Amino acid sequence: MSALFLLGLVACSESEPAQEQGDSAAHSAVQSTADWILINGKILTVDPEFSQVEAMAIEDGLVLATGTNEEIQAFQGAETEVTDLQNQTVIPGLIDNHMHYVRATKHWYRSVRLDGVKSRTEAFALIQERASNLPEGEWLMVMGGFVFDQFQDDSEIFNREELDQVLPDRPLYMQEGYSRAFVNSAALEAAGVSNETVSPGLIRDEQGELTGELRGGATYGLVDRHIPEPSELAWDNSVKLTIDGLLSSGLTTVYDVGGNTVTPAFYESVGRIADARELKMRVFYSLNEQNSDSNSAEEIMAEMRSNSPDLEGLRFAQFGYGETVYRPMRANPFVVSDEDREHFKNISITAVENGWQTNEHSSREIKISAMLDLLEEVAESHPAMLDMRFTIAHTNGIQPASIERAKALGMVFAVHSSRRQSTISGSENPASQPPAQVINDLGGTWGLGSDATTVGSPNPMHTIGWVVSGRNIAGNITQPFTVSREDALRAHTATNAYILFREDHLGSLEPGKQADFVVLDRDYMTVPEEEIEDLYSVMTVVEGEVVYAAPEL
Repeated sequence: MSALFLLGLVACSESEPAQEQGDSAAHSAVQSTADWILINGKILTVDPEFSQVEAMAIEDGLVLATGTNEEIQAFQGAETEVTDLQNQTVIPGLIDNHMHYVRATKHWYRSVRLDGVKSRTEAFALIQERASNLPEGEWLMVMGGFVFDQFQDDSEIFNREELDQVLPDRPLYMQEGYSRAFVNSAALEAAGVSNETVSPGLIRDEQGELTGELRGGATYGLVDRHIPEPSELAWDNSVKLTIDGLLSSGLTTVYDVGGNTVTPAFYESVGRIADARELKMRVFYSLNEQNSDSNSAEEIMAEMRSNSPDLEGLRFAQFGYGETVYRPMRANPFVVSDEDREHFKNISITAVENGWQTNEHSSREIKISAMLDLLEEVAESHPAMLDMRFTIAHTNGIQPASIERAKALGMVFAVHSSRRQSTISGSENPASQPPAQVINDLGGTWGLGSDATTVGSPNPMHTIGWVVSGRNIAGNITQPFTVSREDALRAHTATNAYILFREDHLGSLEPGKQADFVVLDRDYMTVPEEEIEDLYSVMTVVEGEVVYAAPEL
């Protein structure tokens, strides 16, 4: 469908006298004049009743009212902009509760995303198109977001000769998750890697020639450490491009949780954009081991004591700790000393005493249950923890007993679609998948995130489509724990606002809340479930301002 009304979405202003307000006029008791009203739509408010309304009024960046066309037109004044939605669906702005966002910003301007690409031919065309817009010799990167099974025309792994044909005159670096990377000859040459280079992860053909496949971080590090650092200006522009890309998918808010290679400079780049009042998306971020001096338990606790969480900021704010609260608790196999368990407990107590919600990477039941043993002790001595919304992130393999224990502690669950990348064989063990359905059925408070960008797609419709249909990136059923469309949308909006302590401001289209919303190209509630992942934003709005408009097709 084309963006048929896009240019007219906010262009129509009328000066007819406002009608008398209806009794239920959007649940607003005081008559006001709106800056903008939207009528004739299917607006999914995601309020507690999951109400659908025809129209909505916006004033000063906030939702003024929702209701019928007649009720909302009562808020129309001489200067009010009027948008006829022409029956299109509107949803609240989507919130990602777990993204390695800042890590992506550094190289976004020279990166290509292949998350929804079904054809190898199309993938290479996108690479060539992006390269044509880069300076001569500039590196081009694909950082995750693909598996070979998704390419329906040819699912063989990449080889150097093929990549040389795609980009013969500039370095090309393509990383598949964290397992391996593929490069062309120009990248090998720029990195000084040749047939004489010795590394067990350098894959060779029968003639001993490098194939361009690099296995393992130590080996692909031989190449990726030679990718040039962008200038401060290029980085700042790349931050803006990252934001534009996420806004185009319907994301209006992200929660960044650090990640390897991240340094304070990554947050400084976003901060510069925020200080210039050019941050069009809401960015929340955690205090973490990458942006603080916290390599030991004592240092972590000192950081928690010397910093204060921001529970009020709505555009750029730091408020939680994690996703790794204390690294020894991520041991695999899970062998953790009594001393380190005590350190984790003391860190958790310090978090409670200083107002820090914790966000802990937890994808194995053995680790989750051990963590809950310690947190139950914390809650007994520090009952304020019950209101802290400590977060179990990933949740792969969590069992019903642990879900119930976590609920009793007031904890919340962050479910991530990075497992959408899993193959059929890789998902045969149900414990490899986050059991969203089980958490939902047991009444747990759970939200959706992506874990993007290296191991997952940042597109929220990919996440929602995955948890509703159970389909992986290649279209195969790999996720047995599916939920309804209503539950999935709530998990990516209202519940995530709760996890972020912003439920009074974000997550639903109710009077008084921020006017963050997305106009979709089709009806979310009626498209076949396998097509949910293909829905896209026609228009994305943050605080009543159009921050993305799809080009007319």
